[in-house]
Amino acid sequence: MRVVFSPLGALLSSQFLSSFVDNTLLFIAQAILLRDHYPDYYLPVVQAMYLASYIIASPWVGGIADYVPKARVLLIGNALKALCSIGFLFGWNPALSYSLFGLGSVLYSPAKYGILPFLTHEEDELVKANSWMEGTTIAAILCGSLAGGYLSDYSIGLASVLGLAIYAMSAVLTFMIPLNQGCGHLPGKAVLQEFWQDIVFMMKHVDSRFSVIASAFFWTVSNILKLALFVWVPQALCLNGNSKVSLMMALIGVGIGIGAGLAPRIVSIRSYRRTIVFGLAMGIVVIGLSFVHTVPLASILIFIIGVFGGLYIVPINSLNEYVGERSIGAGRSVTIQNFAENIFMLAGTGAYSLAEAGQVPIESTIHACGVALIGFMIFLTHFRRGAPLLREKKIKLQQE
Repeated sequence: MRVVFSPLGALLSSQFLSSFVDNTLLFIAQAILLRDHYPDYYLPVVQAMYLASYIIASPWVGGIADYVPKARVLLIGNALKALCSIGFLFGWNPALSYSLFGLGSVLYSPAKYGILPFLTHEEDELVKANSWMEGTTIAAILCGSLAGGYLSDYSIGLASVLGLAIYAMSAVLTFMIPLNQGCGHLPGKAVLQEFWQDIVFMMKHVDSRFSVIASAFFWTVSNILKLALFVWVPQALCLNGNSKVSLMMALIGVGIGIGAGLAPRIVSIRSYRRTIVFGLAMGIVVIGLSFVHTVPLASILIFIIGVFGGLYIVPINSLNEYVGERSIGAGRSVTIQNFAENIFMLAGTGAYSLAEAGQVPIESTIHACGVALIGFMIFLTHFRRGAPLLREKKIKLQQE
């Protein structure tokens, strides 16, 4: 399966550039909050605005991502995300600017994942393509986090201008991706009813339900952990400044990239339940991290968390696309997955904000993240038992 100089290669290159900028934006927002003396609780507010915009737009974007050629959807998504950089550059409220990033992301996500079945031919190729997509994304997280940390400490304006230029480069690459034939129809007056029907279908089908809930659990804990690192790294490790926090986040990125690369060799679409083991392991390591106060040990544990995260999320995303492509549409299934993820993440962000307002020790918050992840995995193990496996004509997944 050739990737370089192929449509898939263009997609991965475009995704790298777009995700690179995505991962600088929260650091720029944090730098603006510090510069303009916003209260400590405002960073979770910024993140909450992003999640809220994601949730509100979800009923519309799935149908758009399936009806409009996905390469064009990627182009529009990049344009919307670029508005966030413009907002940072011209002094708009950081929460408002970040919500525009959310609108671009909610449109971009179902297109970048939903086009993978179109660019691949077999189940194994789809898992490999997801692995490359995750690996590319994590490489972008690594580079973007480092760049965001250092650039935001150096110059908010420069960081914003570079972001705009790189978004433009990503948009140009989308013209190298073939235009798939659209399906379905543009969202109309019945969009909310259709969106609810999609949710009902995804929750009734045992495999798609697993992909939706398992990913929502994972990203909820990951999002809280990301916010907590902004506080924990300076307090526990005595490393101050965005650049130091970005190094810790980059380590997670390296780990996820390695885990994503290993995932196709360990877990297939049909053996997706193995991911529960990696979720449990990740939860245990997160609990261990909450007791650490030395940089070397913290670095090792953060890296291991990333590896388990990559092994966990790649098969789950592949499963969602596989089921979606053979039923309601890959774009719509990814949208349902994103909707659930952001509902859970918004609730988690709210809980984190309350913990910050109540001055709960940050170590206790991280400890709770690990406990919650383990609890989620136990729930998934029992929630699967006894559930009927729907045998749709186009879906023939079997239990391992």
